[in-house]
Amino acid sequence: MSATLEVAIFLSMNGKAKEAINFYKNHFNAEELLLVTYEDMAKRDSSLQFTDENKNNISHSVLSIGKTKVMLAENSMDTKEKYAVGNNTSLCIQSADLEEIEHFYKSLTTDDRVRIIVPLSRNVFSEAYGIIEDPYGIQIQLMYDARLLGQ
Repeated sequence: MSATLEVAIFLSMNGKAKEAINFYKNHFNAEELLLVTYEDMAKRDSSLQFTDENKNNISHSVLSIGKTKVMLAENSMDTKEKYAVGNNTSLCIQSADLEEIEHFYKSLTTDDRVRIIVPLSRNVFSEAYGIIEDPYGIQIQLMYDARLLGQ
């Protein structure tokens, strides 16, 4: 296991991410480590669309609450599912070791009970990012993140 491996809690907030971020900052002294809006993401990937109504919605954010990272965004991991308490929480397993993330993905997807939501591939924010659902209904994001080397 690499020294950069970490697991963060990921919360989908059904359009209330900014409100939740302020709540956690106020009540838990959470520190905002990262905040990316839909408009920010569209600057990285011109195929992404946003409107005046949603341009300031949160695409991704990271808070530090003590030693724990909590990630928040507006939408759930599987955008085909209607938001419900239960599908609004996932785990984000990330590492600055690309081979480690690829190994986890390959291992998980050999189990026929695992559902692939987003195949592991490169996107605008990671060399390798994918989402699976384990046999117990837990959605798990796998992400290579070179920024973890600087911690």
